[in-house]
Amino acid sequence: MTDGFLIRRWRETDTEELAGVFRRSVREVASRDYRPAQIEAWAAAPGETSTWNDRMRNRVVFVAEHETRLIGFIQYEPPDHIDMTYVHPDWQRRGVASQLLAALETEARQGDVRVLNVEASITSRPFFQAHGYEVLTPQIVTARGQDFLNYRMSKKL
Repeated sequence: MTDGFLIRRWRETDTEELAGVFRRSVREVASRDYRPAQIEAWAAAPGETSTWNDRMRNRVVFVAEHETRLIGFIQYEPPDHIDMTYVHPDWQRRGVASQLLAALETEARQGDVRVLNVEASITSRPFFQAHGYEVLTPQIVTARGQDFLNYRMSKKL
């Protein structure tokens, strides 16, 4: 338990609540950096719970939990890719994402991974930079009919 929250592994029963954390984070946090049409396209990403369960099963997922409430998560796609990092708006800037990232980096080091990669949003770029990730290149990705600026970043472990 750290600062009132626990970092643990994902369980299938977490999926629906994590989709809610994802949507709120996109709509309430990332919305300062992206247009409304982009936000709505992005927030639609979880889709059906079964689709997200499949996605979670195929990755290593760490979850932040406060009491019985889920407040954040990070997905690791071995061997070297950070896929998603989202924290509930009420828990921003309280160390949740940092602890999730630390758990993921520990897992990667245990697998002898030497470099981690992430495609960071405009919103998350400063977070990853503060944790030692370097921008390799900005890029435009298209999802659900919308173009998004993000940043390919990496960190040597």
